[in-house]
Amino acid sequence: MPGASLKVELTGVEETERRLRALAAAGHDLTPAMRDVGEYLLRTTRKRFADEKDPEGAPWAPLSDSTKARKRRNAGRILTKHGHLGRQIVYRAGPAEVLVGSPLVYAGTHQFGAEKGSFGSAGGRPIPWGDIPSREFLGLSEADGNEVETLVRDFLMSLV
Repeated sequence: MPGASLKVELTGVEETERRLRALAAAGHDLTPAMRDVGEYLLRTTRKRFADEKDPEGAPWAPLSDSTKARKRRNAGRILTKHGHLGRQIVYRAGPAEVLVGSPLVYAGTHQFGAEKGSFGSAGGRPIPWGDIPSREFLGLSEADGNEVETLVRDFLMSLV
């Protein structure tokens, strides 16, 4: 045949089709990627307890003198008496999201802070008995956001 020619052959079409279907399905159910994100966020959140810093790296508010005086176990550690809060960080992965938090009733108080007496009183004493500053342990740093994007992108690329 005179002139130029171009021959295109499609091989492995079945595999390509399978991967494209998997990619399309992943667009509706990213649960495997969300599990990876959840595991990553568990590690970074638990590290914040060790470092005593918020997601942006700022130190948590120091313990008040009155808290230091009452605290015997882990006296110098912020948000750590028995270590329950730091160990009770959990996640739930779904098709399009991952939720990270703690089931402990006092977790929100430490995350967002609370003013003295904001939860009422018991036995004539305010609850809490003093102001509790916000000590953010949940959240995403810029580096966390970048890693989450990478984990999801890598998951999607693994399907192609």
